[in-house]
Amino acid sequence: MSSHKEIGTFIYDTKDFNFSVNSSKENGSLFDNVLQHMWKEAEEIKVFRYILNIRESKVVKGKYRFLVQLNPDRAQLRRTPESITSILQPFNSTNFNFTKLTRREILFDIGAHGTNDTVAFNISPMEQSHCLLITERLKCLPQIVTEYSLHKIIELCLLSNLWYFRAALNGLCAHASVNHLHWHFYYLKSEMLLEYIDVCSYISNIYLLVDYPAKGFCLKLSDFKSIEDFVSRTFLVVNFLQLRQMPHNIFITRAKPRSGDELYNDIRIYIWARKPLPGIKNTTGFVPGACELFGHLSVSDENIYNSLTEDDIIKTLNNITEEYFLLMKDELKNYIEERNIL
Repeated sequence: MSSHKEIGTFIYDTKDFNFSVNSSKENGSLFDNVLQHMWKEAEEIKVFRYILNIRESKVVKGKYRFLVQLNPDRAQLRRTPESITSILQPFNSTNFNFTKLTRREILFDIGAHGTNDTVAFNISPMEQSHCLLITERLKCLPQIVTEYSLHKIIELCLLSNLWYFRAALNGLCAHASVNHLHWHFYYLKSEMLLEYIDVCSYISNIYLLVDYPAKGFCLKLSDFKSIEDFVSRTFLVVNFLQLRQMPHNIFITRAKPRSGDELYNDIRIYIWARKPLPGIKNTTGFVPGACELFGHLSVSDENIYNSLTEDDIIKTLNNITEEYFLLMKDELKNYIEERNIL
């Protein structure tokens, strides 16, 4: 592994945050531009396991407008996922982890405080500029969300000035393939239903996503006075699931009031409690992680791509989330009320 000194640092300040972005103006920030430039360079020198080639892409007919992409290379050429058998599975230094990245897989460290927050290429990309944020990389933390890592990924979202920047996390037994704390982020240039879908009031700036096959929780940055408050309230929900040893997925997206609006003036975080998925994850079938729950389906099999209907997707997402959502919904409310953390 290369020494830390060889890795450049991307330094930023709160004045670099973009709280509103306009979809009619393709105006990337310095962060976007550096990231996308380094991605193209990495493609040219063959850092990736394959050149990203989404063979086909379509919006499935129906109410929910699921986006399905055919990307067979990802399943065939990616690194074999780790076997995850427990939400409490400790970090194991003998398995693949992000201390073993080669120098050319790393773009930069991010932030000036020497905390080893690293941005690295995902060398089995699902979409354009698909990267990883590995917070406190050299601490070798397992894939369990920390409040610090949540704060950091929100800051990355705000550093982007492009409406289609997305971030996601798959927890243990919830489609994570490496047990070393990391977030995915990538650019998905397609209007998605969960950018503006109606959500129901629930308790203390937490909403319920119910008019959708993958039922879950939602929080909006616009409801809070500060990023810190937004992160703190979101972490309360995530940590509640972690304490309950409940598998979960998280997705973060820019948001706007209605379909067709050009101004994205909010950020939404979706959190799903879900059916456990122990063992080595299936990379060839349709097995949803955070991106699929959000409505972005990447499939590797042409037959699945051609035959997948909205009803199939609805059934799968319901099956994964509904029972666990209903279980956690009442428990979370009690948890918040008992602790008087309204």
